[in-house]
Amino acid sequence: MTYFSLTGSDLAKLTASLLLSAGLFGVLGLFVVLIMQWLTLQTYASEGSNKHGISEVQSSRLGGLGVFLGVCISLVYFEWEESLGLNSMTHSGVGAVVWLGIMICALLGLVEDVRNGSLSPRFRLVAKTLVLLLIFIITPELVPSEVGIFLLDWLLRVPVIAIFLTLVFSVGFLNAVNMADGANGLLPGILVVSFYIFSAEVGGVEFASLLIGCGVFFIYNVISGRLFLGDAGSYGLGAAVLLSALFVYSKGLVSLPFLAVLFFYPCFDLLVSIVRRKIAGVSIMQPDNDHLHNRVHGFFRTFFSSKTTANSVTGVSVAFASSGFALVGYLSGLIPITSHLWLWVFVLQCVLYTAVFFSLGKVKISLNNEVMA
Repeated sequence: MTYFSLTGSDLAKLTASLLLSAGLFGVLGLFVVLIMQWLTLQTYASEGSNKHGISEVQSSRLGGLGVFLGVCISLVYFEWEESLGLNSMTHSGVGAVVWLGIMICALLGLVEDVRNGSLSPRFRLVAKTLVLLLIFIITPELVPSEVGIFLLDWLLRVPVIAIFLTLVFSVGFLNAVNMADGANGLLPGILVVSFYIFSAEVGGVEFASLLIGCGVFFIYNVISGRLFLGDAGSYGLGAAVLLSALFVYSKGLVSLPFLAVLFFYPCFDLLVSIVRRKIAGVSIMQPDNDHLHNRVHGFFRTFFSSKTTANSVTGVSVAFASSGFALVGYLSGLIPITSHLWLWVFVLQCVLYTAVFFSLGKVKISLNNEVMA
């Protein structure tokens, strides 16, 4: 059985996480960090080094559970404050069936995190597909009726086809998110930026709570490198950000090109991965270690002696080149988030991805985990 122990370095990282989380999120940040530290010390749902993405340190798969607990604590806290008249935060307007579906997706992942291999890939795929299908049938307002592309708009006028196309995209998006959970701060960074923008535009205790949960996890994940989202986080938070994006798009608050920029890395990297595997003559479902973040990590690994630092710098830099573009544009107000001019930013991201991917070259890992160009 594997046990985690706290070293002097771990205590320093925990202190830094506590200070940053408290500074940004107050007492909620403190509680959530302590929960995540407790989950990290558990002996179940652990994974050895070099088995998850580019991680080279022993870690826990319970980050998704940590975020869920953080969201629940935040919701209770906000409701308590409202009962005392200390805040007047409203609900986002996202239907209860949507949040229930998100929880079911997270539960599927949690079962796999705790009992690895207990659910077959086909079962998980079918289950997620059925959950999303039911959500789209019950809440058809989430299904886009137009996206600004003539042929697609023509197809989307037929409700059955619209649901089918939205379902195919959504299932693909969840797989893309799961694939992107491979570097400290990468997926959490994308989630933090997304929920920050959604919270600012829509409001609601749900988005504020998701922002706190993901924000604290981002800090803890980047600093410690000992806890990652796992399948529970990938499935649950992937569904949450997907359905939230469809919700704000249905309200006309964002344009499709802006969402493409916001979620650039998981979506574009999935497409590139499919093409790579087709060219190599292997199944598109076959996992590999030749994603852009693998190549970027190979580059940073030659500069940083610390495995955690190299991993975290990789994740944060890739996240910035993805959702960071959307955040900078949003905060600066240079381009309205309802504008289709974001298409040119998306094109820039595609060029940047391609240039970095080919300039760095494929990374090989030796038997003793040393990175070789």
